[in-house]
Amino acid sequence: MKITTENGFLVIRVPLKQDIYNPYSDSVTGQMDACVGVISGNELGIANYIDMSYKDKAPQLTPNFLNFWGSVNEFKSLCKQLKIDIYEYPLCSKCHKPIYGACTWKDGGEVCFKCDK
Repeated sequence: MKITTENGFLVIRVPLKQDIYNPYSDSVTGQMDACVGVISGNELGIANYIDMSYKDKAPQLTPNFLNFWGSVNEFKSLCKQLKIDIYEYPLCSKCHKPIYGACTWKDGGEVCFKCDK
């Protein structure tokens, strides 16, 4: 990330791609997206991906480095325009809060562990 000012604007440059490293052989094995749009209930923003392919796992997400204050439709449109994928956290079917980890299935929907107790 590079942060500068240009003509009275704060400019944040974030790479859209990142190298995929194999830490066991110190080699670059390809490239992957570096950023992802995140919908977490009412929270909208852009986060970074953390490569986990060396462990045969899906990428992990960092906390948002940029929050978006518009509507979900505006955010989806922006991500499409920027060619950034979107990850939407599932919502608990009882309390309607985002589920950030494991959950259970009950009464036809995903339920967070707090509501399952």
